Amino acid sequence: GLPVIHIAGTNGKGSTAAMAASILRATGRKVGLYTSPHLVRFNERIRIGGIPIPDEWIVSFLKKYRVEIDTLGSTFFETTTAIMFSYFADEAVDIAVVEVGMGGRLDSSNVSESVVSVLTPIDFDHMEFLGGDLPSIAKEKCGILKRDVPVVTAPQRKQVMSVIKSSSKEKGCPLFLISEVCPVTAAVQKTDGSRFAIGETSIDLPLFGKHQVINAQTAIAACSLFDPKIGDDVVKTGLTKVVWPGRLQKLSGNPLAYYDVGHNPHGISAAVRSLREIFPKANFGAVCGFKKNKDLDSITTVLKQYFNQIITVQPSHAEFHSAETVASFLKKVGIPAEACQSVTEGLKRCKAGNESVDLWLIFGTHFIAEDVFSFFHFPFDKGEI
Repeated sequence: GLPVIHIAGTNGKGSTAAMAASILRATGRKVGLYTSPHLVRFNERIRIGGIPIPDEWIVSFLKKYRVEIDTLGSTFFETTTAIMFSYFADEAVDIAVVEVGMGGRLDSSNVSESVVSVLTPIDFDHMEFLGGDLPSIAKEKCGILKRDVPVVTAPQRKQVMSVIKSSSKEKGCPLFLISEVCPVTAAVQKTDGSRFAIGETSIDLPLFGKHQVINAQTAIAACSLFDPKIGDDVVKTGLTKVVWPGRLQKLSGNPLAYYDVGHNPHGISAAVRSLREIFPKANFGAVCGFKKNKDLDSITTVLKQYFNQIITVQPSHAEFHSAETVASFLKKVGIPAEACQSVTEGLKRCKAGNESVDLWLIFGTHFIAEDVFSFFHFPFDKGEI
């Protein structure tokens, strides 16, 4: 079968997957990468050697299996996963790095024949599907563990770690902590990325934020478990070349603006704390929108600590709170907020500037990515990552 490095978790899955794929490509392997959701084009989800799947291949698959898709009542994600496995098999990739869509146990990607299972930080999200407490959520994520297949985990909360330990023991999975497999030293933040060392090798990672160093450590550990012969020089080459848009990505210097797809309290907090470390005295403003299934109470607790001004927007999608709903929610807890009728209008307000804001963070969802990249004239994807 197709060897798979299978990645579950709440935050950092996509970044970890992109970094692992980049390291493996630096070894000369033909690498498939499956991530979700996409930012601008559906094709981004399925890549070989960094290049998205061609439209023609998708159309051909759908024509060939249309009857089966309809007969089975296959969901959007199930069908996408089937396209991915079929494409990777057809193109004979050497290894696939596969990100779980949601949860793990019941995710369609869980038919993978994993060679390494990976767990990024697990926190609260999608509680309506995965359970209302952390042990329940962790148990669903641990559903990707396969008998006797090694599992590597990022640092976790105590109650999550106990579930990972018991799930690993139950399935006979050797359990590794990233700190054991890949100790890193001298981690520092820069305005254009991060720097850290593994052994004697210093690595400049073009992704910004302390959490990205943990994601890089997780990716290195996963690749090392798959192939212990991968050297630090190859790891450095792979990580230096990684491209992963929408993750604390600097869009503009005037006004200073960053975009992050963080959409739950843990992810938003990680992004804002990273910015605060680099810009300790800056006044922060935000442009954001949230799906109706997000925990606004917990998100607001994070926002209240950091933001002087918030502009709320509603993407053109039924699953999102109206801009007015979020703005009035924020005002009730004392955060200055104003609602804009469209994402573009919100971005115009941000670009026009505000005397009480030195730095803008645009966040809350992948669904505004196309508007954000278009507005800031940022070429999202030149066809390769």
